[in-house]
This record gives sequence, structure tokens and C-alpha cells, in this order.
Amino acid sequence: TDGQPETHELRPPKENELLLRVDAVGLCLSDIKIIRQGSSHARLRGRDLGIEPTVLGHECSVTVVQVGDRWKDKFAPGERYVVQADIYYQGTGYAFGYVIPGGLGQYTYIDERAIEGDEGCYLIPVEEKLGYSQAALCEPWACVEMSYNLYEERVEPGDGQVVVVTDSDVPTTYAQSIHVPSDLSGLPSGQFDDILLFSPTPKNVEELAGKLAKDGILYLVGEPHENGTASLDIGRIHYEGIRIYGGGTELSQIAKANERCDLSPGGAALFIGAGGPMGQMHVQRSLEIAGSPSTVVVTDLDKGRMDHLQERFGALAKEREIRFETLCAGDFEDDAALRQHLREICPNGYDDVCILAPVAQLVADYVPLASDNALVNVFAGVGIGSFADIAIEDLCRGIKIMGSSGSRIADMAKILHMVGEGELNTNLSVAAIGGLNAALAGLEGLRDARFPGKTVIYTQVPDLDLIALEDIPEKLPEVKEFLGPQGEWTVEAEAAFLEHYGVKPGS
Repeated sequence: TDGQPETHELRPPKENELLLRVDAVGLCLSDIKIIRQGSSHARLRGRDLGIEPTVLGHECSVTVVQVGDRWKDKFAPGERYVVQADIYYQGTGYAFGYVIPGGLGQYTYIDERAIEGDEGCYLIPVEEKLGYSQAALCEPWACVEMSYNLYEERVEPGDGQVVVVTDSDVPTTYAQSIHVPSDLSGLPSGQFDDILLFSPTPKNVEELAGKLAKDGILYLVGEPHENGTASLDIGRIHYEGIRIYGGGTELSQIAKANERCDLSPGGAALFIGAGGPMGQMHVQRSLEIAGSPSTVVVTDLDKGRMDHLQERFGALAKEREIRFETLCAGDFEDDAALRQHLREICPNGYDDVCILAPVAQLVADYVPLASDNALVNVFAGVGIGSFADIAIEDLCRGIKIMGSSGSRIADMAKILHMVGEGELNTNLSVAAIGGLNAALAGLEGLRDARFPGKTVIYTQVPDLDLIALEDIPEKLPEVKEFLGPQGEWTVEAEAAFLEHYGVKPGS
């Protein structure tokens, strides 16, 4: 379409459906990716969007309006939920806002794929005391939380087939192991869950990474036989969960080196390209969690966003005695000068490096700044087939490159609990609000990095223009007194805003 809203007749739900009112929906860079990539998007491969279009919007807070006959005993009108977007049903992904039409409409429908999915029900109840935006933004926050909870089911090879690659007869306790020489041309690609590589070389690491199945692990045992770089598919690390573990001469050492998934308590954390909405969530989390790092360093191309981070979180960092540095890349002669400055801040390296810009080369650029046994969190989604040259000596010293896409029901439930208990304020992420008809302007603003945080769309106020948070006192004076001390969006401000426009809970 031309980006303008479309009107469709609202129908009663089918017997296997729920009719949901969309109360608030957050805009996400993933929406931009769908627009840009279309049918080539990893979650939409093979779907002709010209014939079978979808509706964007996966950060969604909803209210039940009508219940299909099949669900009369499970749901009732007026109940509030958030949608856990990563829906899997009978082993197939049906992500909400991707495959299943999402929340950029006043109403939407959900069926058994979300209600009786592989993890259970993907609609998670919301306490009445929570605001609409507060609840909707639990979805992106759950994605952030998941990226620090990637505890693999195994950090040592499991009971299945294990391929052992070595030039010599290295003993192994794995009964189903296959010993192959360093000539790997005969091994099939994308089929192995566990591969052990002794005395690795760049060529072998590169070749064997391509032999891993989804969620497969390549174990690098011992020091490199030969130093150099291996070209690794960063997109597969992010979307398919492949891992490369090093850090010892024994598997028990490697397991120990790679068991941590969250930020190192009292350590040093580096966030690259973290000025955007999701990056700010990572930074906020690093400053608020128990066992936070002692040093948090943030970079971005936009100086205004770095200033915003200092204004929003500087006092919190000082209160918690955390060294908090925000650096604008444009203030340095070039990227090499920025990286040299980062080395001077933490001469022993960073325990955690989080990549928040979707550029595979950044992984190669910043892995050398990581300390031994560090985590490199590739949070920004880069497409499968996006390669970066990684020094295998860095992998062998236990640096773990990991990535994730989306979240799980448990992550969403955890965030909702934290918000309900006052341990996390998701509304601190709000930078602009608008009505449904302003969604296109909101997406354009997201594309152009117009706002330093999240844009929330209130679909039940369709004609509301896009308004930056700092402009609310002027443009919505009836809301001004309900904003937070630093002008932040609050549950009270939202309630006053909705009351002004005649939107009643559950109506």
C-alpha cells in the first residue's frame, strides 16, 4: 500500500479465535527490516507479501473483546494481556507481527497457534495497575532479558553424534564419535550438533562452523596450531544459535569458561552503537541489575543520544558508584582512535561487549577489546550470510560470541513481574507517542533515528499526531502535570491522556 491506513469491517471471532483490542504497540527496527527485506526476511522466507500481506507490530498490549466458542472457559472480555510474539506451533514459527498479522491496527485476531502453542499460551496476563505502554514495552525488554539468559542446555557435547577433528588419535569418551582428519571436504554442511576440534587452524574453524546444525557447538580444544582469522557467519550466530567455545585444553575447562551468560558482576561492560531504543534498554539494565558492572562504557554515532543517556541515567550510575562513560564516535579522528581510547579506559579488556548496530564487521572490530573468557553479545540482527573475520586466538582464549532473536514466554513473564514489583520502569524507554494514523511517521522517525527512545502508538486514538515526549507539555497540556520528574512518560500521564480522548479501559 501507500502507507496510509486501511479500513476493514470488524467481524466476530471464529470459534477458534479471540478478538483483541490493541491498546498500545511499540515500533521496532524489526518492523523496518520487514519493510526493507520483504519475503527475504528470515521469518518470512517464501511468503509472497504481495499476495499474502501481513500487519506489522509485535510489541503489543491488548484487551479481550470477544471470545470464540472454543475458548469460552479460558478467556473473558475485558481481560488484559501482552502478546509474546515468538509463537511456535507444532514446531513451526508463526511470529506475531510477522506471519500472524500484528498490532498496527485497532483490533486483531489470535487463534490456537498462540493459545495452544509449543510453549503454552503466548498471551500473558497483565495486572490492571500496569499502563498500556508499560505493558507493551515488556516485549522488547523481554528480548533484551533473553539475550542475557542464553544458558545452553549443554556446554559439553551431548549424547548424540560427536565429530572429532584431529590429525592424531586423541582419546574421546564419546561412544558415537567419528574421527576425521583435517581434510573436511567429505563432511556434510549444517548437520552436526557437536564438533570437537583439537589444535585448531583458521581454515578448519571456518570450514567446521559451516558444518554445524542450528544450535550446534564447535569446541576448540587447546591452543591454535596456527594463528589467523576465520570468516564466520555472524547471522547464523544471531538467528540460528551456533556457538564456538574455546578456553582450555580440557572440555571441563571449556565448559567452565563458557557457562556465564549475564553481565559480569563488578566487571567492565562495553555497549557499541547503543544510542537507539534497544541499546538504551541494555544500558538501563546494566545500571539497575543486582551485581551490575563497575564500569559501563557506551558508544554511538549520535552525540545527542549520548547526551540523552547521561541525562537519563547519569544520576543512577553515580548513586550506584558505577563508572559511566558515553562516547560519540564522531568526536574521534577515526574508528581506530575510538578503539584506542576504549583500550585506555580498560587496559585489561572488557568482560562484556554488546553489539547493538546491525553491522557484522563490528564484531571483528571489537572482539580484540574483550578480555579472556568475555562474552560478546551480538544483539543486533544481521542477516544470515553476513560474515566477519574473527581471530581464532581470541576464540581459543575463551571469548564467547553469542546472539539471540526474540524472547521466550519465561522472559516476558519475568519482565512483567519486575515491572509489577517496581524493579523496572519500561516507560523510561518512551520517547514519542502517536495515534494509529501516525504509525507511518513513527516508522520513518525510527528509520531516521529521530527519537532517542521508543515510539508508542495508541491505536484507539487514531488521529493523534506524532509527539516527542519533550513536546507534550505544549501539545498536550492536560498531561503535563502527570509526567515524571525528568519529563518521562508515566502510567498517570497515559491515563490522563486517554481520558482526555475518551478512551476507557476495556471499551
